[in-house]
Amino acid sequence: MTLFSAMHFLKLQVQHGGDIHEIILPTNSNDPCVEELQQHLQNQLNIPLDVQRIMFKGQNLHDKPHGKLRKFGITNASLIRVVGRKQPIRR
Repeated sequence: MTLFSAMHFLKLQVQHGGDIHEIILPTNSNDPCVEELQQHLQNQLNIPLDVQRIMFKGQNLHDKPHGKLRKFGITNASLIRVVGRKQPIRR
């Protein structure tokens, strides 16, 4: 017997620099952790993990990689602020 876990998606708004990006975080959990968000931001916005500073309603999330997003009050359509320099695109 094979069990399939359902794929979940969390739609977020990410403020970075002067722009607001809409991202969709695919996850195997209905309550993803900060680390999953960090990986996705690195892949989608090209912001390296070691320079990411993620803030939501006065909370520093980058210090708590195993914290669950729901615990911090993050739900669909939440606006998250990210500080960190993008990596130059190499050709």
